[in-house]
Amino acid sequence: MKGLIVAALVATTAASGAFAEVQISEFEDAFKDFSSDMAGSLAVSSTIGSNWSDAYVGTFPHMGLGLTVGATTVNADTSSKLFTSMGADTPSGIDQVGIPIPVAVGTFKIGLPWLPMDLGLKLGFLPPSVAKSLMGSSDSTIKYLNWGLQARYALVKQGPGLKPNVSVGLAYNHVNGEVEVPTGLGSQRYDFENTTAYVAATDPKMDLSWTSNTIDLTAQVSKKFFVIVPYLGTGLTFGKSSVKGGVSSDITAYDTSGNQVTVDTLKSYLEQHNIAVPDELTDSGFYYKADETTPLLRFYGGMSFRLFILDMDAQAIYVLKSKSFGASLTGRLQF
Repeated sequence: MKGLIVAALVATTAASGAFAEVQISEFEDAFKDFSSDMAGSLAVSSTIGSNWSDAYVGTFPHMGLGLTVGATTVNADTSSKLFTSMGADTPSGIDQVGIPIPVAVGTFKIGLPWLPMDLGLKLGFLPPSVAKSLMGSSDSTIKYLNWGLQARYALVKQGPGLKPNVSVGLAYNHVNGEVEVPTGLGSQRYDFENTTAYVAATDPKMDLSWTSNTIDLTAQVSKKFFVIVPYLGTGLTFGKSSVKGGVSSDITAYDTSGNQVTVDTLKSYLEQHNIAVPDELTDSGFYYKADETTPLLRFYGGMSFRLFILDMDAQAIYVLKSKSFGASLTGRLQF
């Protein structure tokens, strides 16, 4: 599920003790680059499940019901930079394609009567009990919700010869989630740059959360050849995706003389001396944030194999701006 692989990678790296050697400023630079790219990937991953192999499923009573699983990736360069900032080697494969962001949603489409349109709905969530069993730890948390609505209008309906289905679509997609995992570091000190002031964290956890709300415009062409349906499409995604990440823990602040002070007192000192402060620094942890609002252009395509009412659909995705990739598999019953 979304964030599960990210959580496992972060937990493995942190448990090695590498994170203990990193100053806050080093982690900040790497995380802001990573989270900006992740926010862009979230915008694209929020669209997975909306587009089936058929550019148009047909008028009512044509419909379909299925399950889609897939992933997009966070840019390999910024993913590697994040691991380097932790003092760790980038895991094999991540250095080539980046960190994957998984997706799993149920999907449904139905044609409208009289009009050459179909409507789609998708929904994915992760019950808390299932999340904890997947993580294998009662101290870990995963939250995940993904839903969306889509309408597609057929400009051209498939006919004899090479005449294809051609449609344009409009969709709204929402995705949010959170992953919180123990680092296994025990009590840990985090230093600020250019000062001897610091904060101490008790049993810190790595905390990563995200939200994406997007409008997606698509154009797609498909053509059925016996039991094979190849297709190509392009999508332009507008909206806002936000990522927030850092350390969740009971925080104790210390001044330049090693005396315990309140977190607010430490923040005032850092700000007065032009020392970078995390976007959020409280008694409960410190966090950095990144937003992405740039429209993203993607290209997608694939092929499905249809046997009676059973359809198996494979899709590949490429995001132009971040040069990142995605893929999905859909199994559905389509009438």
